[in-house]
Amino acid sequence: MQQVTITAKVQIAVTDTNKAMLDETMSVYRDACNYVSDYVFQTHDLKQFSLNKVLYSTLREKFGLKSQMAQSVLKTVIAKYK
Repeated sequence: MQQVTITAKVQIAVTDTNKAMLDETMSVYRDACNYVSDYVFQTHDLKQFSLNKVLYSTLREKFGLKSQMAQSVLKTVIAKYK
């Protein structure tokens, strides 16, 4: 079965208040990705299950990420390393 990838380019229009919140969210997400990336660089571990076991609680507590964002950070870093 052939896979098809669809890419959409979108522009988000936000108010100044929402822009500040979005910037903060992106900053925390980037910092969390860097934290996970440092761990992966040191351990060479790219398994979602083991990364989740070791880093999930830290991502939730240290960075204040919700569950879906914490999982997204792990998946993003794994994808970038692969």
